[in-house]
Amino acid sequence: MIQPNDRDILEAYLDSGLDDEELITLEFRICTEEDFARHLIEVSCEEIVIREWAELQRSRSWCSSLAKWPPGPKSRILSKWYLFAGTLFLAITLSITFIMIHLAAPPVVSPAENVAVVHMLSGGELKMDGVLYVVSDYLQPSRQYHLDHGVAQLQMGSGVSVLVSGPSTFQLPNPKSFNLLQGAVVANVPKAAIGFEVRTPSLKVVDLGTRFGVHVDEAGVTETRVFQGSVNCFSLKSGSTQGSPQRVTEGQAVKRSANGAITQSETESELLFGTCLMQEFGIRHLTGTLKYLSTMPSSVEPCEFTSNEHIYVFLERQSFSLPTDLNCNIPDQNRSEVLSESEPQGQFEPGVIKQGTKVDVYYIHHDIHCPGEPGYSEQRQAFFMKGGIRFKNRILGILPTDPLLLQTDQALGKPGVSYGTLEIRSAEDEIRILPDNSTLHLDWNVGVTKLNVVRVIVAADDK
Repeated sequence: MIQPNDRDILEAYLDSGLDDEELITLEFRICTEEDFARHLIEVSCEEIVIREWAELQRSRSWCSSLAKWPPGPKSRILSKWYLFAGTLFLAITLSITFIMIHLAAPPVVSPAENVAVVHMLSGGELKMDGVLYVVSDYLQPSRQYHLDHGVAQLQMGSGVSVLVSGPSTFQLPNPKSFNLLQGAVVANVPKAAIGFEVRTPSLKVVDLGTRFGVHVDEAGVTETRVFQGSVNCFSLKSGSTQGSPQRVTEGQAVKRSANGAITQSETESELLFGTCLMQEFGIRHLTGTLKYLSTMPSSVEPCEFTSNEHIYVFLERQSFSLPTDLNCNIPDQNRSEVLSESEPQGQFEPGVIKQGTKVDVYYIHHDIHCPGEPGYSEQRQAFFMKGGIRFKNRILGILPTDPLLLQTDQALGKPGVSYGTLEIRSAEDEIRILPDNSTLHLDWNVGVTKLNVVRVIVAADDK
């Protein structure tokens, strides 16, 4: 809608009389308000015609000559003038159209002005005032961004890597700070960027050299969990810190509502940061009954970690260089692209992954409830659990049977975890690899006598 002072603003714009902030606001209106853009074209044309006419009027020789010329030359001159004005009008119209198209894309920000750059975007759209951002776009300070769903990885100019899961709304005041209005983030802070802070409406979290997550729900309750290292948490009121900081260390979590005190949080990490954590550890997507847990229990022996609802996925090793050649089942490169329901294991063949290969190692585990547990039933019948896991990178091999698993527990398993002994673990049910070579589908008959387990070897990122 055209405002009373819009003409003054546009005239100032044409005279280069606006500051940077006013210029940004005006260009955004040109991009989003069609009537305002038309008004700019009208004012531009009027200004140019007026200036040209005034210049011509100031030339006495032109006026005198024109008065003495016969009608023919005078008409030709006026025709030329109208042609010039029409051409000028068309040029301005095309220029404004070009500006509007240009402004529909994210603003160009040079690396020298870098607050953050979009390093990765999966499953969602990142926008600022309706403008869509994609991978490699630079983000500007103090603008409000929104990620509708999925996950985005931002590389801050300070060196901090921030994973954002949607729906989230946030601002980036500078390369060393992040304002989270709603949603969830996980920040990985290198030593050179210690002091990085995340602000929410009720809490300020200051990094002390760590990896931590911050979550803000629709009611404004903030929760933060430290995965490594430690942070200081400050209560905020009207943007100012209140009282002394509370130190939060590895494995601890706290929360604060808008006007409450900082208290301990018992919320499961995966409920708040599951999407970010999976992305961080190389998992793109889970389906069915599969569930990712960021913390592996101290024991996965029979009856030590049970469930009737989920097949659990754990990361055992990340960016791990194999100490020796690894004998395992590798994807059969000659397998049919049509998935075989009758012989799913035929998609794999005996093979070797060479020593020194850098891999990520995952442990997929299911154990039904045992006697003495609340979910145990005397009528133990076989039932099926199924689902899929899509990894970020290519699957190199699997270890689905007891002898292979036993041989690799010490070399590939997570240090400090007890895995059990021979003849108690099995994955004899269906395990299929999809044509993309990064998705594993499980269809397991569970609940009778054995655990169902498979160890999956995935190519690690090149770093």
